[in-house]
Amino acid sequence: MRKKKWLMTAAMALCCMTGAMAMPVYAAETTELQLIINDRLYLGSDEQVSAQLIDDRVYVPLRLVGESLDHQVQWLGQSRMACILTDDTASLYPEDAFPAVPEDAPIRVLIDGQVVEIDPDLGEAYMHESGRTMVPVRAVTNNLNCDVDWQDGVVLVTEKPQEVIAPSEEREDQVANVTDRNQGVTTDREPQSDSEVSNLEDPSVYYGLTIVGDSIATAEQLTAYLYSKEDHIKSVMAKKYPDYGFIGFPEGIAELYIEIGKKYNIRGDLAFAQAVKETGYFQFYGIVRNGQNNFCGLGATGKLNTGEELQNGVDPERAVYIPGTHGITFGTMADGVEAHIQHLYAYATKDPLPEGVELVDPRFKYVTRGIAPQWTGLNGRWAVPGNGYGESIIGDYWFEALILESN
Repeated sequence: MRKKKWLMTAAMALCCMTGAMAMPVYAAETTELQLIINDRLYLGSDEQVSAQLIDDRVYVPLRLVGESLDHQVQWLGQSRMACILTDDTASLYPEDAFPAVPEDAPIRVLIDGQVVEIDPDLGEAYMHESGRTMVPVRAVTNNLNCDVDWQDGVVLVTEKPQEVIAPSEEREDQVANVTDRNQGVTTDREPQSDSEVSNLEDPSVYYGLTIVGDSIATAEQLTAYLYSKEDHIKSVMAKKYPDYGFIGFPEGIAELYIEIGKKYNIRGDLAFAQAVKETGYFQFYGIVRNGQNNFCGLGATGKLNTGEELQNGVDPERAVYIPGTHGITFGTMADGVEAHIQHLYAYATKDPLPEGVELVDPRFKYVTRGIAPQWTGLNGRWAVPGNGYGESIIGDYWFEALILESN
């Protein structure tokens, strides 16, 4: 088996693995891939099978994917059936639940009692020499509410939010004009007071919010929201990432986002919400680690730093690519917040940086200036494919903070 090392670019494009039916997998050339599931990196080892590229089709170990998504996984040998149960309270199948089949019969995949019909163009499930069931990645992720991104040897499987409100086709007509905070995006209906704004029940009215503008939620609201999630986050970390443990929330970070946001006329409250989303409530269980002061994944491309990356005029005391790490490491928490705000500024406007500020974001120059004036404009740009990315920042994080006191 020949192993190749590949790199992943920051702007990852979705590539469908299609084409003619593959030759039998035992005769095909195989390349090992990196696999990232919900921001956690999985590499091949003696104990773990890596993702595989076979005849331009990506295969993943079914058990690894299922268990990484907190599902029950079961192999029924006599029926050659690999089963996933998404309900963790459901009973596993007895071994003889399905008829026995010949040892060379095709492997079938069963998800919540339904046999998955695998498109032949995607490939076919097979048994790895280690005894692990390998399946075409899209054959399972399409049935497990996941997005799949692929490029240059890195496969990302990311679970979609269960309840993301789809944006209206007339998004601008849903946006509340919060005392001119929408930078000219207005509607016929205007909230009459701050209390009315905080009592709105539908976050979709905010989907047209611009990145440029005043913060609406206060630092106190953002901090209260963060700590309201503490018990839940501790539980999630204990269950899904026991090797990491809970990390205390960074003190004063909400205030930093609000204050630095003001300096750039960027909505610091929403930038904070994006940081919460990107870091998993500041738990850093992905490839960017705690202590790097990197709150939005800047420079994290899936490729380990060599130390030869371009600084693009940024003081290495404030931002640096440390060899052997992922993403940029910032000198202080304030530097990391400011770099995040600067990156948003690059997306939102073509204006030069405000007078008197120093460039802290080494990747500022790589953004097509002004390409995404609204938060929903980050879909497919900050996150790829990023369906619902901006809506999630607004609806799943920021809006919860905004209405916390009224609930």
